[in-house]
Amino acid sequence: MKKRMTIILTMLLLIYGCGSILNRLSVAWDRSPIDDVNVLKDRSQTLDLDLHSGKYLLVDLSDFEILYSHDNDVRMYPASLTKVLTMDTVLSLTEDLDELSLVTNQQVEDLIVEDASLAYLQRDYYYTLRDLLYALMLPSGADAALALENYFAQKGIDLVEEMNRHAKEIGCTDSHFVNTTGLHDDDHYTTLNDLYLIVLDSLKYEEGRKILDTLFYTLEDGTRISTGVRMVANSKTDVRGGKTGYTPEAGLNIIVLYRHRERSFVLLLGNAMGSYLNDEYWHFDDALMIFDSLY
Repeated sequence: MKKRMTIILTMLLLIYGCGSILNRLSVAWDRSPIDDVNVLKDRSQTLDLDLHSGKYLLVDLSDFEILYSHDNDVRMYPASLTKVLTMDTVLSLTEDLDELSLVTNQQVEDLIVEDASLAYLQRDYYYTLRDLLYALMLPSGADAALALENYFAQKGIDLVEEMNRHAKEIGCTDSHFVNTTGLHDDDHYTTLNDLYLIVLDSLKYEEGRKILDTLFYTLEDGTRISTGVRMVANSKTDVRGGKTGYTPEAGLNIIVLYRHRERSFVLLLGNAMGSYLNDEYWHFDDALMIFDSLY
C-alpha cells in the first residue's frame, strides 16, 4: 500500500510540480529541514494513543511523507468530507468562479427533511460559484452543494458523474460517490488514502488553497460563515483549515491542514463514533490529542 501511494504521489508531482502545488499556497507551504520535526521519529507507524477514531492518516506536506497511519486503505463512509471532492471537481471544470447559481426553496425544504447540514443561504437567490464553494466547505452547506449541481445541470453536466470520473483521474482506487453532499448511502464510500489524494489535488488550484486555508469568510450578501475545524486550534499548532463530516453511519470525520515549526501537515481522521446531538466531538478530541502527543 505504501508503495502504491508513493507511486501515485510521484506521478502527481511530475504532473503538477511540487512548486506549483505548494509554493504558491497563501500560507506559504514551503520546504524546511527535516530536523524541524525531529520529534516525529517513527515513520509510517501507528500512534500509541487511545483514539476514538478508527482510522487516521498523518502526512508531512513539506515532503509528502506519510508519518502515521492506521486502516487508511479501509473503506469508510465519508459524510461531508465528500464536499472536498465536490469542490475539487468544480474547480477542475470551471475557471470563472464569478458565474452565478441558486438553490431553490424546494431543494432547501427537501434538505431539511433529510437532516442535511446547511449554510442557510438565501433561497432562490443567486450566489457566485466562489461564494458557493466557501459555503460548501466552511459550514458544510448541502444547500451550496445543490446550487453547484444546478449550475452544471444547466450546462448538461452531471456533477456527481464528474466527481467519480475526476476521482479516478487523480488516482483514487477505492471510492464511489452517489451525491455531492455526503448524505448517507451504502454505495457512497471512500478511503483516507483517496481523500488525501483529493486534498492534494485541491491544493493545486489557487482558490482551493484559499478555501482550505480559511476558518472564517464573509459572503457577498454579508453573511459571515465559519468552519468547525477552528475548534481544534491550540497554542501548539497553527491550524489553517480543513473539513468536518458527520452522519450516524459514518461517525465523526475530519481533515485538518496545519503548520508546526514551519512545516505543513494534513491530518485525516475517520469513524470516531460520537454524535453532534450529544455534544460528543471525539474527532476534535482526537486531533488535539495527536497535536499534544507529537508536539
